[in-house]
Amino acid sequence: MSAVTDSLQSLLPATLRPFICITEIDDAELLVAPLFARKFADVPPDVPHHLAGLYRDPDGFFRLIGYSHMRPFGDIYLSGGSCTDGDAIRAMRPEHREALAAAGGIWLHILKYAFARYHDHCDAFFGYSGDRRALEVTRQAGFIATEHQHLIVHWHKSMHENFRRALVAKAHALGPF
Repeated sequence: MSAVTDSLQSLLPATLRPFICITEIDDAELLVAPLFARKFADVPPDVPHHLAGLYRDPDGFFRLIGYSHMRPFGDIYLSGGSCTDGDAIRAMRPEHREALAAAGGIWLHILKYAFARYHDHCDAFFGYSGDRRALEVTRQAGFIATEHQHLIVHWHKSMHENFRRALVAKAHALGPF
């Protein structure tokens, strides 16, 4: 592993590191397409950045348990296409599944990974969701509501309020993403 990857893996709680890996993949088609089709009846985005949460089972095989996409859009990143594979999570060893649940779940850690990895690439992260359960996780990760229904933001840099308003307007102008 590279120093950057090692550093990002250290974001995971120590209890998860022996069997959970979060990584960026270049092409989501091979690994993510079946899950994405089940969840969204569509193909995964064909532009970077694809984040995969992987579980290493006791036999050493990796299984996809979560996915999220971070789409660069100028000075902001759009977080979307996030999903977890409930079947793969239920197939985990019980003690691993319990440890993952106690640590907040795979999507929380994928978001934390994204925030650390792309911190210097954007001024804010935006998401769009009306799902109660998803909003609970995004709040844990640091997203907050905006004045626009379903539009959430994670501010990771200090900036003037006028600049923040402009970024929110930019994300809002896109509509659902």
